[in-house]
Amino acid sequence: MRWMLEHSDAPAWNYAVGDRVEKADLPAVETVRRETWESRGGGTGAAPARILEWVAAMRGRVPLFQEYLPDGMDLARDWGAVPTMCREDIAVRPEDIVPVDESLDRLIVYDTSGTTGHAIRVPHHPRAMAQNHPMMEFVLEQFGIRPEFGPGKVACINVGAQVGTVVFANVFSVWKQAGFAKVNLHPHAWNPERAQRFFREMGPLFVTGDPLGFMEMKKWEIDIRPAALLSAAVALGPALKEELEAAYGCPVIDTYATTETGPIAYANPEGEGLSVLPVDIYVEIVDEDGCPVAEGEPGEICVTGGRNPYMPLLRYRTGDFARMTWSKQFGSDPMPRLLDLQAREPVAFEAADGSVVSPVDIGRVIRAWVFVQHQFVQHEDRSCDMVIRPAPGCPIGVDRMKEQLEALFGKGIKVGITLDDTLGDDSPGGKVVPFIREGLTPSC
Repeated sequence: MRWMLEHSDAPAWNYAVGDRVEKADLPAVETVRRETWESRGGGTGAAPARILEWVAAMRGRVPLFQEYLPDGMDLARDWGAVPTMCREDIAVRPEDIVPVDESLDRLIVYDTSGTTGHAIRVPHHPRAMAQNHPMMEFVLEQFGIRPEFGPGKVACINVGAQVGTVVFANVFSVWKQAGFAKVNLHPHAWNPERAQRFFREMGPLFVTGDPLGFMEMKKWEIDIRPAALLSAAVALGPALKEELEAAYGCPVIDTYATTETGPIAYANPEGEGLSVLPVDIYVEIVDEDGCPVAEGEPGEICVTGGRNPYMPLLRYRTGDFARMTWSKQFGSDPMPRLLDLQAREPVAFEAADGSVVSPVDIGRVIRAWVFVQHQFVQHEDRSCDMVIRPAPGCPIGVDRMKEQLEALFGKGIKVGITLDDTLGDDSPGGKVVPFIREGLTPSC
């Protein structure tokens, strides 16, 4: 870790954090590792017994579950009638979702960028984050990659391209103290030549990031040969995937996850779509009213379950849309598969000096206020407008938000902000496209 932190070409580290994993967490991590490999199976189109038992056990601990599940309700029979959760619940009533008897001693908070609506803060747990590691190992193994972790090796570098973000180095306990670094490929934050030398000397086993970060990595001519690139956060288009695979000589693996749910699915090399990754969540497709749709029919992705003890999810609407099949088998992974996923599209905005402004940068500004959802548009002349649907009883500091956004984009770029209590009312499932770049949206 000292080698990473004190490297002469390291970025300007601005954050310090450990993985906060404790010895008592390790059995739970090993359980996920074992079940991810050994308990995979096809779905039936109905919530499995394991999920129904979990929901019943959580009912007495979670106020929202008590509200949604009347006494005597037959979960197996009446599953389609159970109300759905959404981002608005997390934004305005987190106290009804965190179990009332859960100790908050190990609470950490993850901020989301708002790429599907409101930029929310999600209560999280270090153990749940560590449990994601074996699932990442599983995804890599499907492509024939079995990294050898250990001290003195850098397991992973996470790349982003944002005006401002946390930049830090760390070691992961569950990967035998192998190193990790989160870096920012933005001209305001780092120098391309220094970044090239840093990456070469770190020699990460694999790299994670979003399509915008990978685009900047290629633009900066980062010359490394990792075993894989794992893409997340927004949709990865086939053209960029082919371009990156040619440039780095390794598979580029598309994954689907949200901060609220953790990993959901990954692009299996043997077939179309994305295979559901965890075995302890239930993924279903629902219509506007929350009713399950037939196999192969389009609808919104809903998730129940999860390992985060502070965020139990009951039919949680992700804001993303897809079709699902559970009876047709693709390759060796029997898990249900998401087809035609309509996830968040990558959008890069332009500042006054021509540099990139990421949706994450905008999310960092606007999440200081509580609201339901928003739509931010940059026009071809680089001026911007945003419509916000405020949460009831939560005032929005429009002038302050406008001032901060104009400072983010730089001198000369004006930002208009409108409050609209009906935003999303005329859209399928109430969803709006949160970020739009008119005319110059990059093709990813």
